[in-house]
Amino acid sequence: MKVIRFLTLSEVLLIYEDQVRRYGGAYGVRDVSLLSSAIYVPQATFERQYLHKSIPEMAAAYAYHIYENHALIDGNKRVALASALVFLDINGFDFECSEDEIYEIMMKVASGTMNKTELTKKFVQFSKKKND
Repeated sequence: MKVIRFLTLSEVLLIYEDQVRRYGGAYGVRDVSLLSSAIYVPQATFERQYLHKSIPEMAAAYAYHIYENHALIDGNKRVALASALVFLDINGFDFECSEDEIYEIMMKVASGTMNKTELTKKFVQFSKKKND
């Protein structure tokens, strides 16, 4: 099996800087411990087995937990989604979903009308292995 490439805290902070530069908003980390906690969820294991069984499930965990932890001053939804998409890309997956659909998905997460299980199903549905 191919080694999974997880995001680091530094990489997520670079994604955050990029999102603020591109789309505006305030820059600042409210709680680095909450951000660190969120980015380690996809890597969690029990008895040497990942709790999130696939790359798309791990990507959904990035999106959900980075948003839910609200560790950033601004841009939590954008950074959560961008981090998940970068994670998919560096691990050989495309995310085949329209901007309108992904906007709707993230707004449902933000409003509490989509839980982690439902978000994970969407990531599994829209994530496609790249042709090598």
